[in-house]
Amino acid sequence: MPLCDLHVHSIRSTCGLHTLLEIIGIMKGKNIEAFALTDHSPVLDTPRAFFSILLRRIPPVIDGMRVFKGIETSILNVEGDIDLPVFPGYSYDIILAGLHNHDVFENNQGQKFNTRTVINALKRNPSINILTHPYYSMLPLDLDAVTDAAMDNNVALEINNSYILTGKADMEKMARLVELVLEKGVRIAVNSDGHVFNEIGEFSHALDFLKPYGLDRFTIVNRTLESTLEFLRLDG
Repeated sequence: MPLCDLHVHSIRSTCGLHTLLEIIGIMKGKNIEAFALTDHSPVLDTPRAFFSILLRRIPPVIDGMRVFKGIETSILNVEGDIDLPVFPGYSYDIILAGLHNHDVFENNQGQKFNTRTVINALKRNPSINILTHPYYSMLPLDLDAVTDAAMDNNVALEINNSYILTGKADMEKMARLVELVLEKGVRIAVNSDGHVFNEIGEFSHALDFLKPYGLDRFTIVNRTLESTLEFLRLDG
């Protein structure tokens, strides 16, 4: 089981339920060693000022828990721009990026358009660490092209527990993604994408999906705290 959850939402995301300190308690109760606080970017109504406070004021270890300062950005347009608040002198520990239903993506523009959007985002934004839920049923992608782009741009692809739990994942696309990951050697991150206590720090659906392929065959970047730190190029 992964010991670091790299995709978690707090009450600052309009869809999250818990405060940061509540999340820490939930994680400790599930023996998770570290997690990334990755609230949605401002285009999905998270206050921009929150990220300035997160980066400047929150310590990296809280009550013995390693907390990575992150964000889940939204890809804004086909050119590949992402909604990333920037504060000079302060950097994120981890940056996630994904397609969400807003603006031009409120309705599906088609697989070719979506794929070009994601590839452009990975090319234009070398700070992206993980591409989230690339098998979202409402915004389909050409996964062969996306896995090539992830490999070329040193980005891990996410196996998202909550998208399986809530039925947002296209399971056939997800199976195809896993086959391509193994074929090409693309790294993956197994994350909860937790918004509420019963989702945070949970990976069982994702791991059950991966097990028939052989868990040891995958390079899971957040398998341990050490592998996570190496992936993010951070000190302990």
